[in-house]
Amino acid sequence: MNAPIVKICGLMRPEDIRLCQQAGVNIIGLVTEYPLPVPWNISAERAAELMSLVQSPMQTCLVTGGTRAKILTLAESLRPDYLQLHYQETLADADYIARELENSPTRIIKTLPPTSEERQRQFGTAKLSECLHLLEESGVYAVLTDPRTAANASGSGFSADLETFCRIKQLCTKPVILAGGITPENVADIIAAAQPQMIDIMTGVESSPGIKDPQKVIALMSQCQPKTEQ
Repeated sequence: MNAPIVKICGLMRPEDIRLCQQAGVNIIGLVTEYPLPVPWNISAERAAELMSLVQSPMQTCLVTGGTRAKILTLAESLRPDYLQLHYQETLADADYIARELENSPTRIIKTLPPTSEERQRQFGTAKLSECLHLLEESGVYAVLTDPRTAANASGSGFSADLETFCRIKQLCTKPVILAGGITPENVADIIAAAQPQMIDIMTGVESSPGIKDPQKVIALMSQCQPKTEQ
């Protein structure tokens, strides 16, 4: 079984950038100018400072939301490897932004809302299969499944819906990212059950909002390595 790509989100401090770099994290996420007052929110200027510390092969992801113009301005000025739309953007918004950035290094991650009401609003249909068909035809690079939404953005204690994730992964040819309640204690079981291509963790490796716990980060990464046969 292949090891998943690991994204750790909500970084706010230089020491946590260095921690993730040393631990072998693949992608770090920076919640930047998010439209709601969440604990992890930083300014574009702060994001630029933190991104300057990132060394290859670790990559960067900007997690933001708002108008198309605002998002494009952030992407064009900061040039992250990934841009995660995690507010109330429609698929049309995500596709437009992806097309505008197609000659840049930035790839678009679009959240697939967990509720039928929000899928209806963002995609024009509540049916998962129809949403995924529309995503397949869009310029979006990857799909994120996450119980955290704009409505509960500041909360914690969410759990990933593995059954729905596996159904989405089966129906979608694009990369599908699994988020929600992943911790060092449960990550091995989640990987074995769902075999995700990429996992996204935020509060599961924190001691408090925006403060990453070195022991938790190192323990999580050790659990994500492929196990060798004895």
